Amino acid sequence: MSPSIDKLIEHEIDTLNEHLPETRITLQELSKSGKPFFITRSGEKSIFRVEEIEWLLEQVPDRFHDSIRLPIVILRRLDHGLGIYTVAGNKTELFMIHKILGYVDLEWEKFASWKPIEQLARPQVQFLRKKMPSTSCIGIVHATREKSKNDVTYD
Repeated sequence: MSPSIDKLIEHEIDTLNEHLPETRITLQELSKSGKPFFITRSGEKSIFRVEEIEWLLEQVPDRFHDSIRLPIVILRRLDHGLGIYTVAGNKTELFMIHKILGYVDLEWEKFASWKPIEQLARPQVQFLRKKMPSTSCIGIVHATREKSKNDVTYD
């Protein structure tokens, strides 16, 4: 494509992603907040449902609360094919997602030995969004495979 079309597409995708968080907040910080929220890239306040935060606090052992940052950002990966998504975050967040989906039977204590599965399919994302409507969000990424290899890292 021409550079001007690429710029236009990039601008449109940036506009579509204005609802994404400017910064994400740890589950530990949110557990202490009376009215949990985050600020979007457009500067608006987006409220977390307290019952979702409480549910996540029950799902994740205390020692991992500072490793889980919310909202979970699920990226629609146009470069990976139809209906493919990835989680923009760390290994702990991805492990939590797979535990919620029921795809991991490892206990949290054995988390370090888990090999991340990076891609999610549309039905998995739909399930997560129903379970976590205020603590997750979907963004769109348009990149070539070469550009996308290193954009999601796991600790």
